[in-house]
Parts: sequence; C-alpha cells; structure tokens
Amino acid sequence: MKESTAIAREPVRTLLPVPDRCVLCGDSRLSLRFPARGEMVPLDAGAWRCTSFGHRHHPPIYGCDDCGLLFQWPMPPDEALEEAYSGVVDPLYMAERDNRILTFRSVVRSLGPAGGRRLLDVGAYCGYFLEVARERGFRAEGLELSRWASALARSQGFTVHTEPLEVRANSADRYHVLTMWDVIEHLPDPREELAAARMLLVPGGRLHLSTIDTGSLVARLLGARWPWLMDMHLVYFDRPTLSALLEEAGFRVLDVGTYSHTVSAGYLLRKLGASFPALAPVARALTRVVPTHWPVPVNLGDNMLVSAERI
Repeated sequence: MKESTAIAREPVRTLLPVPDRCVLCGDSRLSLRFPARGEMVPLDAGAWRCTSFGHRHHPPIYGCDDCGLLFQWPMPPDEALEEAYSGVVDPLYMAERDNRILTFRSVVRSLGPAGGRRLLDVGAYCGYFLEVARERGFRAEGLELSRWASALARSQGFTVHTEPLEVRANSADRYHVLTMWDVIEHLPDPREELAAARMLLVPGGRLHLSTIDTGSLVARLLGARWPWLMDMHLVYFDRPTLSALLEEAGFRVLDVGTYSHTVSAGYLLRKLGASFPALAPVARALTRVVPTHWPVPVNLGDNMLVSAERI
C-alpha cells in the first residue's frame, strides 16, 4: 500500500450527517462543539503520521451533553481507516528517535519492575518503546498496522503483529502488561478496543495508556484553538470519561497523572508555527538562533497518563 492511500471525505459543500447518539454512552443529547475547520478533502495516510502537522484541521466535533465525550463525525469507515494506517510512512519520527527514547525512558518507570513480564505495546510504530522496555527487562512485543513502521521494529529483533487488536485478542497469547501510548484517541470504537485489551491481559494484568485531555486547563482555555483538534483524533476524552470507560470495560483505575513528551527544539518550533499560524514567523526566526537539536521536555497538562488493572 502506498502512502497516498486516502480516506474519502464529503466535500465541504455537502450537508454532513449528524450523529444520533454518543459513541460512548449512547445518549442522544448531543451538540456541535467545534465546526469543521479546513476543506473536507480526501485525506491520505500522511494525515495519520505521529508527526502530523495538521493541527486545527478536522471534521465537525460533537459533544455528549450527558457523559461529556467529544468525537468527530462522521467517522472514517473502519476498513478505510485500517488501510490508511497500514500505509503510514513517517521519516520525521525517525529523525526524532533520540527524543522519543528519552520520553519512553521516563514513562517506563510507571510500569514498575519488569520481572520478566510479557508486554504488548499497542501502536508500537517503529519500536522505540519496545527498545526501552526490553532494556528494562520486559519481554516486549508490538502491535502495529503500518507496514513501514512494523518492518523497522522487526529489524531490531522484535515480534510485531500487524493485525487489529481484536484479532490479537482471539489468539492464545496473553500478557502481563499492555501499553497504548497516544493510541486510544485514534480508535473509532474505544469500548471494543479496551474489551480486546482486557482479553489479552492475565487477571491482575496492567494497562498503561496516554491520551490528550479535553478537561485540562489548556484545552478549556484555548477552545477551538487547541492544537490537538485534528483529523487523526477521532475521540477526545477527559479524566472522568476515560475512567468511566475503563471501569465499564472491566478495569480498576489505579492512577491518573500527566504525560510528558521530549522533543527537539526544532520540532517544537515547527509544531508551534503549525498550531498557531500568527506565531509562525517568530518560530521560524527562533530556529536561526536556538540550537534545533536541543531536547525539550514538554508538559502543558493536556496529556494524561493512566494506569489500570484488569479485574
């Protein structure tokens, strides 16, 4: 599959369908929270890169007046979405490898001692977290749909499954730890995916995930200007909605905190310019005076880190 794989979208002049129920709780009390931004054109696999710069470009985003979940509508068809993910190629992610390793070395501490436990990293991409987990003593495997990324991870000696999570759940394999770093917001049916995650865990097994937080102060202050309103984010959680879904799926939430990313100064400035166009000239000017390779830890409180235990 080539990277030009596209997900068909209705042209902007066409009246888009309106959801009749919340994708999480099923309630029919919905409201349009953020109108579509940008032209509704076919999106190729590049829109689903981890390093996408498509900030504040998205279909309509609706909110549930009951549970508070936000989600884009219409959702891409499952088959088209899986096809697009399989075609993702992301060379910039490789250029940021050292900083991704720093990010994962920080977060792996939340998993506790390895003790030889078997771990599955869902959305393993190029395998950088697998490297850190193996270094720490976990028996690490990955699950990744991108053929490009999964091949890179396999080249480092890892077992990487290129199949949907629910297919892996129907295998005989079981794990002590599942990780999902910045993954759940990309899934059209998080309830189904968490049910599959629970099946893959042994009783008492741990799930650790990170995702953006719509209830954070930054998200609430910025509103429609929040950079993480993007095509590739299908579902948006806050702490209560994610905790409720995990408990419904058969998990006990153990801890909810914030998640930090380390990125290069150059990458951060590019993100800043893409997120806030008015600041783009300033960001470009700073790249001429700031060492762009500098690692910069970023934590604005709008990414959450959640740990849960299978009941």
